[in-house]
Formats: sequence, structure tokens, C-alpha cells
Amino acid sequence: MDYIIASTVVTDEIRFADKKTVVKKAGGAGIYALCGIRLWCSSVMPVTGVGRDYGELFGDWYQKNHISMEGLIEKDEKTPYNIIQYFEDGERSETALYGADHYRKIEVTPNELEPYFQTAKGIYIFKNTSPDFWEQVLPMMEKRKAAVLWEIASDSTCPECLDEVRQIAGSVDIFSINLTEARNLFGTECLDEIIGTFREWLDSSSHSVRQNHLQMIFLRRGSKGAVMITQEETVYVPTADGAYVVDPTGGGNSSSGAVLYGWCSGHTPEECGLMGSISAAMCLEQYGV
Repeated sequence: MDYIIASTVVTDEIRFADKKTVVKKAGGAGIYALCGIRLWCSSVMPVTGVGRDYGELFGDWYQKNHISMEGLIEKDEKTPYNIIQYFEDGERSETALYGADHYRKIEVTPNELEPYFQTAKGIYIFKNTSPDFWEQVLPMMEKRKAAVLWEIASDSTCPECLDEVRQIAGSVDIFSINLTEARNLFGTECLDEIIGTFREWLDSSSHSVRQNHLQMIFLRRGSKGAVMITQEETVYVPTADGAYVVDPTGGGNSSSGAVLYGWCSGHTPEECGLMGSISAAMCLEQYGV
């Protein structure tokens, strides 16, 4: 399998600010990243835990979209069930119905992920800065063949986590973060300052990390598009023209998946960003996936 999605797949119940509710949709960051790549490539699958009910819930969806379920590992009777609540200001909350411990039990472990660093072209990881995960995964990545994109989870985008974020980002190929998260991480509202700091991260002569593999930063700006930052250039890319947004869930995940595919396929940063915009539009124009 060329592309591996290392992120939990769940059942989503989405509650919108206008009181509309969509229930029992395949969800989780992993499923949206999967769809972001699947638009461009058929050789992609999730590697994570699920409940024994997952096949009954979503097996037909996988079959219809020609996606392998071989990487799914049954770890509990129930698949995580997330309630996503949107508010009038566009913000949202997420609640794991079966609790945080159940959710953690389902997540992919470093040992389950390890073989794919040598066999895949690209691996998407959605994760915070959890030491339990990264202290095992970082050594695994030292001699990897796969390119790795890390999309940071928002609970680690705070100034207190900055050193850990910088160290982990220096070990992956692509770092994906949205502008709100970057503002929180650096404690500034200024886009130019944020881009300047990220360009410093990409400096191969930097001594702030032990070994710098970082090649590109995908700075997501929602409806304003994204900024693709490399050591050589900074490129602003727009959103897809004419996209009609009915459900904002998963736009960042799907675009990150597409950017990983584009990078591994030899596309320019600008082309990668545009591919991300197209995949995001595909997800945002429907409820769930």
C-alpha cells in the first residue's frame, strides 16, 4: 500500500449551529485524510484500531469506494462515537461519547505503525505531542523510506508545547497546521511573523533541532486558502473556485492528505496546495464523507 493514514476513524454525529444534525457518518481526521488522498490515488488505507461494529457500520462505504480495510484492527466492541457541535461563531467542540480512555485504546500504536515506514511512499499522522507516541515513533523514522506528514492536533498548539512541536516537526517531511493554531503556538496574530518563524524552522543550518528533515510547512487559512512554505519560496494558494460548503468538517484533514500525495508524486509546493484545495472542496460540499 502506497499511502498510510495513521489516525483514528470514528462514527461522527455532527450538530450544526442552525440545529441541523447528521448522525452516524464515517468520521475522524483519518477518514477525511483518506478521502483527500483517495481523490487522486487508489493505493491508500487507514491503519488504526476500530470496534467490532465498524465493518457493519461502514463496510459498504469502503467497498463502494474501493478502499482496503486490512489495516483496521479490532480493539473493542464499539467504535468511538464523536459528537461534533458547531457554534454560531464557526468554532466547534468535540465530545467522545464513550470517553477519553476508550478513544485512546482504539488509537494506532507505534508498533502497529512501524512496518509501514519501510514499505509506504507516504504516511499521514494526526497527533498531538504525546511523548508516549513520539518517543517510540521518532527512532522508527530515522531510516524510513516513507515521507511523513504530521498534522498537529489542536491541544498541542500552545506556547508551552512549542519546543516539543519544533523537535517533532524537524523529524517529519511536511508539517500541517492551521492559522489559528499557529497564532496560539507562537503567541502572535501577525501572519508575516508566523511565516518568518516557520522559514527559520526550515533552515538546514539551524542548530535548534538535532536533525532537520523538514521540507515544507502547509499553513492552512480556511476560506482564504493556504500558504506553502519551503526553504526556497513562500507560495499563497487559493481555495477551489465555486465550492459550496455545506459541512466544514474535515477540510484541513482532507487537504493535508492531498498535499502529502502531491509531494510524494513530485509536484511543486504550489501544485500540492492546489490539490489540497480541491480535496477539501470535495469534502466540504457534502455532509461527512
